[in-house]
Amino acid sequence: MKRLDGVNTLLMTPYTESNEIDVQGIFRQIDRILEARATSVVVQGKIGEYDTYTMDERRDTAKAVVEYINGAAPVGVGIINATFDDGLAVGRIAAESGADYVMSRPPIDGDSHDYFLRLADIVPVMLYDQGLRGEFSIRDDILPITQQTENIIALKISGIPDKNYEAKQFLDIPVLCGWDLMSLLAYQMGSDGVISGSATLVPEHEVRLYDLVREQRWDEARDLYYGKLVPILNYCTFDPHAYSVCKYILKYMGVIENSDVRPPNPDAGEARAAEVYEVLKRVGVLEPEGASLGR
Repeated sequence: MKRLDGVNTLLMTPYTESNEIDVQGIFRQIDRILEARATSVVVQGKIGEYDTYTMDERRDTAKAVVEYINGAAPVGVGIINATFDDGLAVGRIAAESGADYVMSRPPIDGDSHDYFLRLADIVPVMLYDQGLRGEFSIRDDILPITQQTENIIALKISGIPDKNYEAKQFLDIPVLCGWDLMSLLAYQMGSDGVISGSATLVPEHEVRLYDLVREQRWDEARDLYYGKLVPILNYCTFDPHAYSVCKYILKYMGVIENSDVRPPNPDAGEARAAEVYEVLKRVGVLEPEGASLGR
């Protein structure tokens, strides 16, 4: 598998009117991502409503995504705030489905160091630096794990981007920004790319930003980031409404048919949904009369 430098995307999970996972809606997201030349995709991450999946849905969706992509890009499977045993079970599902890696937070119980070593024996791992029990230290937590296995293939930093300095000093794996609003600053601090939900919403913008950064064209990168991305991120990155807002955006763009979320995630509400529509028009993602506000 190629290194995960660049733009790695977190897929949303659309549902049908009967509350089944809309796999075709996932495939349409993937089409846009591949067209934009993003690095990889992750299914059932946090923004993909990981907590609402059944184990059967995890298996079926991971397998469907792997088969659809058919080697065109690496496929990751999320493991978010799982128990020690459930996390390893999802790792086995990912491996059996043919996924290239998992993106895993630390488990909510048990020894995290042991967990990641066991998980890495099953499938390559993008290690997530934050969990319900706190934030991992680069030197004390992450470095010792990477010294015991070669199957930690990337690090997702979702805390302050300043951790990039220490991560780049000690680790020889891609260090990725997992906080969408901090991506430009993270790049300036040495980040090798992003793992991002906004990259699924506007993949061409995120890939362009990465390319501008690599070319050291910082003023153009700032114009794109502050002019196009930040207004969208202002609405789509804050819990508990982030899941719903992201789906409204995809619906307005014609990528998915239904903006519903599963409980306990709340609907964005009329005012927030209407305002994000206005934002999309103003940053040029939608034509002035290019979409309906209906759900």
